Amino acid sequence: MDLSKNSSTYISTQTAALLAGKSVRTINNWLESGSISGKRVHAERGPGGLMWEIDLASMAAYIPMDMADACVQEIARAEAGDADGMNNVGTYFYAANACKIAAVWFEAAAKKGHADAMEWLSICHLNGIGVEKNHALGIQWLGKAAALGHSVAKAKLRALGFEL
Repeated sequence: MDLSKNSSTYISTQTAALLAGKSVRTINNWLESGSISGKRVHAERGPGGLMWEIDLASMAAYIPMDMADACVQEIARAEAGDADGMNNVGTYFYAANACKIAAVWFEAAAKKGHADAMEWLSICHLNGIGVEKNHALGIQWLGKAAALGHSVAKAKLRALGFEL
């Protein structure tokens, strides 16, 4: 998808920050400098400043992966709070070797109870991919995925010597 031709996809400053691997403050600075574009949602200031919707097309240069049609659709699902969308955005970043950003998306989906995201997050923590290596946290996420019936997570726990 050529995002420069599709300016109709708008995302929150928080989602823009997650996609770029930056802070909301950085996104606001980019808005102020004209590096990215957006539209005001409310005229008054919110708790974090002016409320904006960011034009996803203007963010393309700051997002470290290809923005294919399918990816844009998953970003829209994630923006709406859909755990499957969040997990899928994480897998796009993981495939693009932007693992730090991928881990953030996996964690967001995992916290919503998404078993696949929990298993992905366990991989990240067990191997130090995109996050600091933390064996205990990796096992914890693997256990949560297994408790939800995730067959791969169950097999991994059994292989590690855990009884289910």
